[in-house]
Amino acid sequence: MKILINAYACSPGMGSEPGMAWNWVSISPIFLSCIYKIDFLLIMNIFQILQKISLVPSYLWDKMWAPVWKRCMKQCGKGGYIRPMSSDFKGLWNLSVGDGTSIPKGSTIYCTDAPCTIGKKVLFGPNPTIITGDHRIDLLGKYIADVTVEDKFVDGVNVYDQPVVIEDDVWCGANVTILKGVTIGHGSVVAAGAVVTKSFPPYSIIGGIPAKLLKMRFTEEEIKEHERMLAVKM
Repeated sequence: MKILINAYACSPGMGSEPGMAWNWVSISPIFLSCIYKIDFLLIMNIFQILQKISLVPSYLWDKMWAPVWKRCMKQCGKGGYIRPMSSDFKGLWNLSVGDGTSIPKGSTIYCTDAPCTIGKKVLFGPNPTIITGDHRIDLLGKYIADVTVEDKFVDGVNVYDQPVVIEDDVWCGANVTILKGVTIGHGSVVAAGAVVTKSFPPYSIIGGIPAKLLKMRFTEEEIKEHERMLAVKM
């Protein structure tokens, strides 16, 4: 099967021919994976290599592929953007992102058997890392690199991969790392460079390695007034 795209340009906003060319290129990974039974991730790896050797700016590649990535995600809200070709995603089918939340350039999000749920209006600084998985290190006679997914199951349950939840209205500074089993309560702030290994309640300000509670963002009275004011806006 051969497909000829004949257009003087390829762009989402330059008229019918460039728009049609853009649409064809945007859906080509899914199209190829369906027609030729080729692994979708393999196709995307090929396109990422093409991106690195091309002269097209990275933000244009991201704009082109973002709709494809969003279709593969468990849920993707409105009003935000993602930078798929400038980031590293694994397990998109386990990733949910709320309205008004953007995933910036340089993000690393690995969803294994456990999901990652990011609420609405969450802010990320550059290069966040979120990982829901883990490796077993307690198996005798086996290299860590040789541990399989099956080794993580105990009585039919994967006890080593755990969900990550970032609730609404959280600000994560630059180079933040959030590891398995963590829930960050709504309205919280995570300082730049923090490594979060445990959960924190709403309106926490946390930082450090490992992250600790530095202080609460508001008093209890201020929280009530803040949430009352937000409810009025809705």
